[in-house]
Amino acid sequence: MSRLSLMIDMERCIGCKSCEAACKAEHGLGPGENRNRVVWLGDTTQPALDFLTLSCQHCERPACLRACPVAPKAIFKDPDTGVVRINEDRCTGCGECVIACPYGAMGYDAIDHHAVKCDLCHDRRAVGRKPACATVCPGEAITFGDRDDHLETIRAEGRRAVDHDAFLLNPSNIFLERIKASAPTAEGFTMAGRHRPAVIDDPKRRQALSPDDVVFPYRSTREQRAPDKIISGGCTICFNCCPTQYHLKDGKVIRVTGNEDDPQWKGKVCPKSQFLLQLHNSPDRLTQPLKRVGERGEGKFEPISWDQALDEIAAKLEAVRAEHGPEALALFAGTRTGTLTRKGYIRLFTQMWGTPNFTDTEPFCSEAKAVAYDQTIGMLGSGNSYTPGDLGSAALYVYFGDNQAESRPVHFGMINDWRLKNGAKMVVVDPRLTVTASKADQWFGIRPGTDLALALALAHHVFEHDLQDQRFCDNWVEGWDAWRDYLMAKGYSPDWAAGITGIEAAQIRALAEDIARADGCVMFAARGVNQHANGTQTNRALMFLAAITGNIGRKGGAFFNFGTPSPVVANAPADRIRHPEKPMAGVNPARWLDAMQTADPYPIRAFITCNNPLSAWPHQDRVREAFKSLDLLVHIELFANETSAYADYVLPAATGVEKGEISRASEDRRVVWIDKVIEPPGQAKADGWIWIELGKRFGFDDVLQDKYKDSALFWDEMCINDPWMKGCTQKRLHSVPWRWVRVPVTDEDAPEIETLHLEGTTALGSPEGHRFPTKSGKLEFWSPAQEAKFQALGFSALPEFYTDREQLIDLPYAVRTADGTAVRSPFAKTPADTVTSRIVQPDANSPARALKARGFDMQLITGRPAAPHFHSWTHYAWQAQEMWPDLYVQIHPAKAAALGIEDGREVTVETDHGQIRARAWLHAGIRLDTVFIPIGWDRAQPFHPWPSVNHLTDETQRDPLSDHANLKGYMCRVSARSP
Repeated sequence: MSRLSLMIDMERCIGCKSCEAACKAEHGLGPGENRNRVVWLGDTTQPALDFLTLSCQHCERPACLRACPVAPKAIFKDPDTGVVRINEDRCTGCGECVIACPYGAMGYDAIDHHAVKCDLCHDRRAVGRKPACATVCPGEAITFGDRDDHLETIRAEGRRAVDHDAFLLNPSNIFLERIKASAPTAEGFTMAGRHRPAVIDDPKRRQALSPDDVVFPYRSTREQRAPDKIISGGCTICFNCCPTQYHLKDGKVIRVTGNEDDPQWKGKVCPKSQFLLQLHNSPDRLTQPLKRVGERGEGKFEPISWDQALDEIAAKLEAVRAEHGPEALALFAGTRTGTLTRKGYIRLFTQMWGTPNFTDTEPFCSEAKAVAYDQTIGMLGSGNSYTPGDLGSAALYVYFGDNQAESRPVHFGMINDWRLKNGAKMVVVDPRLTVTASKADQWFGIRPGTDLALALALAHHVFEHDLQDQRFCDNWVEGWDAWRDYLMAKGYSPDWAAGITGIEAAQIRALAEDIARADGCVMFAARGVNQHANGTQTNRALMFLAAITGNIGRKGGAFFNFGTPSPVVANAPADRIRHPEKPMAGVNPARWLDAMQTADPYPIRAFITCNNPLSAWPHQDRVREAFKSLDLLVHIELFANETSAYADYVLPAATGVEKGEISRASEDRRVVWIDKVIEPPGQAKADGWIWIELGKRFGFDDVLQDKYKDSALFWDEMCINDPWMKGCTQKRLHSVPWRWVRVPVTDEDAPEIETLHLEGTTALGSPEGHRFPTKSGKLEFWSPAQEAKFQALGFSALPEFYTDREQLIDLPYAVRTADGTAVRSPFAKTPADTVTSRIVQPDANSPARALKARGFDMQLITGRPAAPHFHSWTHYAWQAQEMWPDLYVQIHPAKAAALGIEDGREVTVETDHGQIRARAWLHAGIRLDTVFIPIGWDRAQPFHPWPSVNHLTDETQRDPLSDHANLKGYMCRVSARSP
């Protein structure tokens, strides 16, 4: 008899819970109903994270079958496959099988009163498809097949299976042990004694969800969920930009899956893509325009018509413009808004209106790396791609402040797969043992905000021992020798950096040699680098390190910091552009708060926002006060959130598949098209429709034409005029079943380019022989022109070490110069004024010393939560709330014990800028002096409202070069709350 089974590789599982989402979607399961679960396992004495995917083990001697009291049995074993199944019509719901299963694999349907369990997707197998969990798994951790074949694979690869047959039931499923156990025991892997964090899969929180929180297709029959149409598209949430398929029935989306036709993704998606279904069908969606009738912040509104809303908004905008000028309108658009809206419709509106004050989330997420890339490489990202021949061919992967396993699970699954197949090494530099770090060969728990010191020391060691790629430096790097001499003169050695970073000098030397000698090293960085006051220079120093070791412009070598934005740019005719008379009030919208409250540098009186600044912006208390002072605040969104409560008008928007859209900035230059496949709910409208209709009130309809309410037409006619994008037409996007094209493509027939800037190539739009799109055609470290730019702001083009103002030890930091003279930023894309700064050494009067004297004895870092969440979006998906309901603070168990804090209990976290409450997650994999709190929560969310972590951050502590917000460098104190 064949025995079908799942083989689950714990070296590949990243705990993302995509398998849980797929299982619920496949079987129509609602809250509290599970056929599988992913269990997180930590350790209270050492840094450790493991993940165990639990489902029915399809035992040879099933305890559930023997416990079933029904005659004939409601549980039976398929004689041909060994799969244990339930006849739900016979099941009486007595629960004996649930109690009997020693693996906790039996679920229960409390509404229809019967047991539920994994049957290895019987209906999918009947038509030749593998189980849903094995199809979507981003890490390829779940393999479906015959048990004997799995055992042969284990023998061939020299792996070891977990012995989990303590009950002598002979389970069919197989768990592969970690290659290097994160919490080793003499017997190998064990769950006994492992720490299961109380904030994850909290049963009390799961019980709080009810069937009223779900809508069709959950809790419907398979026949009711059978699609009558499947349309390929993509996910618009994160930088993975995963190819998806939308399953429709009677004009409604009933399921979102990965696109199994895609030769690269092969159907793999994270849970967020699958949660999109719950956003389209959510009863919490905004469905009609609303007008405020109470005080700002009260959230009292009355429904009005679209004509009334747009007429009144237009009248108030005109009044603001008449009194204060066009620059008195500011606009802020986020991820939810969509690329077409941000770079198309809103851009055209602002060009004709004449305001410079329009931006998106870059000043909070990626402005620092954008400036660094632009100044060094001449484009805003890496030229590499997630293919086996490029990123997959590296011998070494080093992550600096990038928890890719949770922020971009599918891409990390690829990297981890290539690591295991090719025998590559992985190193993670992060203040905490993240999921990414849990898979690494080495983890260095660096002091927050000191990655710049580490980068300087790594380069120092490379040059000191002549480990640089001399040929590459001589031919393709301008100013490399100035960089070398500068490092030596400053004494930025590993010994110097050790006391700053908390990483031993010998470890720094070893890492430098690994990077220099590897046959291809990919250095990843992300928000953990960007969101500090030294983010620009840290990114540049890491790029310099990649360059001197020959790891830029090659396959298997890169400096890789998130997405490479495609140059999607819509421009109004030259005679319709009203050029702003004044510069931006600030590159970072946090600077706009001064303009809103004190008219510095000039008044901002009207604000239109398309996401949730009352969760995302720093110093939340001040943001609220600034918003109260406005003459007009308009909020365009899918759901009501904290920002909505402060708006004068709330306008209901559409999701990507309700309007037609492209993906956001893909990490590897892919543009993914999403067709409009359904109508938005109620009176909700596509963002493009809103801007076109508002534009009519100001005579903009000759440019923002009615025909451009068709987003596909708008794309072809207005958005792909850059040479990079010329060939990325609707025709080409729809010519492949996965609906994406990797740019640049200069015409519809141009081939895609796997890796840009290879030796012997010329950068698009550059003179012949210019390998990189810079003025010199080389990577640029230092030149007289570059030095002049940095000197204008008080810095050198050769990065000097400094860090955040609030540090637990004495370290240099940047302060504004005493006179505060405004200067034009040499780096801003739109003309903007900033101020000069200088680097100072701490003294007796330094802010950090004063904070330490007041008891602020820990370092706060913030960042992305686990894979099921992304900013505010996913907090309206009930299944994300099942998985990760509560705001938490990761804290070291030893520190927690000293403060009397228990796992899962509420605590108070306080900085000099505010305080919040959160639940404690005791995690030995975080520095003793550091706590971590994720972003994305706010008090207006429907299931588990919590305050935003940005009540603890400060709008004034920004990177002086890029104006990027510092969201990760604050001193704090933590205390237990009374029960």
